[in-house]
Amino acid sequence: MATKLTQSVVDKIRHDQKPGKQIYDAAVSGLRIVVGKNSASYKLVGRINDGTDRYISLLIGRTDEVSLKSARERAHELRTILRRGEDPRAPKATIPNLKQVADAYFATRGQELSTRTLAWCKAKVDGSLSTLKKIPVDRIDRATVRALHEKLTRKAGPCGANGAMRVLKLLINDAARTHDLPPNPVTRGVRMNQERPRDWAIGPDDMPLLWQQLDDLEDRVRRGCWLVMLLTGLRRGDAQTMKWEHLDQDGVLSVPSPKGGEAKAFKMPLPRLLIQELGEVRDITRPLESPFAFPSTGAKSGHIENMSRTKGFPYAPHMMRHTYRTHAMEAGVDFQTVTLLLNHANPHVSFNYVTRAHLLGHMREAQEEVCARLASFR
Repeated sequence: MATKLTQSVVDKIRHDQKPGKQIYDAAVSGLRIVVGKNSASYKLVGRINDGTDRYISLLIGRTDEVSLKSARERAHELRTILRRGEDPRAPKATIPNLKQVADAYFATRGQELSTRTLAWCKAKVDGSLSTLKKIPVDRIDRATVRALHEKLTRKAGPCGANGAMRVLKLLINDAARTHDLPPNPVTRGVRMNQERPRDWAIGPDDMPLLWQQLDDLEDRVRRGCWLVMLLTGLRRGDAQTMKWEHLDQDGVLSVPSPKGGEAKAFKMPLPRLLIQELGEVRDITRPLESPFAFPSTGAKSGHIENMSRTKGFPYAPHMMRHTYRTHAMEAGVDFQTVTLLLNHANPHVSFNYVTRAHLLGHMREAQEEVCARLASFR
């Protein structure tokens, strides 16, 4: 039978009752006082609402240390926790800081990223996001990330700031898979900068000059790499690291680790003109016995690096990809085929039913059409 407890009654219980006696509180269901040999304690008996119907006993504190009012307040808090299906006795998980989250993500998911993408993400954590590295991810709030985004916009530009926020959002979402976190502060607190696409494609009027400058390059190996990027739209890193073993007898190039990692590996037929040009490069580099199509004896990697614009050749590598994509449209190549040739992701569900290997003949025809248009300006 429950007792209408008051603080004065509680103060006398230890002296008036024998050890082992239990007095239930009429005001809070499950709250009781258990009298021991030397002291008396508040305890709460309750059921965890997790489908198991388990009843547990929770110690609140000794009656000579905790007031009746405080015991009742704590009992209400514990009953709320039990109704949520949680066990208050379970140790609370420690929330990792951003550096720990990043290290875990890169260790477990890093193999799914290309080497360049992984290095880019790590650079964002160690650079733009370095001020957050020691903060537990559940304590990174909206005001903090919003202020950081605004600071990075001024310092690194709109695209750089957005990139850092995307990495931060990714890492917090990954941590939320195993920890109870508040809503992602990047999603809630940051308005991404508007990013304008670069107008980098080289138009018809400027194409003859590009060809002239390509043909005038004294470094024929480096010229060959530029031609690969122009005539296929291949990214700089994939062109630089191209190996002869990746090119089969039918002129089909395998790209084993493009942007997105090995899971995005693809094959691309090369146009006949490019295969002929690569033959010249192979004759030049044969004495080096290098596995790379564009070797360099001065680079640790073994292949040419620093493919960038110069005073004598004022074009950026990614301009070649933009130019290829634009002239592919001018040549009448359909959107889906160009998406395959550039190895771009296609969100349309029907694209998942396409078997790329069966389309090499179709892709070769499209590749020749684009190459013919580009070469027509030579």
